[in-house]
Amino acid sequence: MVIDLRNTKLSDQIKKVNEIIESSFTETSIITNEETIIKMIPMQILDKKIKCKMKFTDNSWRVNLIAKEAK
Repeated sequence: MVIDLRNTKLSDQIKKVNEIIESSFTETSIITNEETIIKMIPMQILDKKIKCKMKFTDNSWRVNLIAKEAK
């Protein structure tokens, strides 16, 4: 699933990212232009079983969140 948040207010982006992190997902890509979101995500997933990859291209960030398999 790809979620593009570039045309959304920062407060709404924060709410949406929190909803995504707390939901049950396997893989999600978030596209944002807010550096605040980039700084927030690693802190939010610190104690969760979520792998994160971030990439900056075309003036926006793409954050891939992948739920780690329970072993």
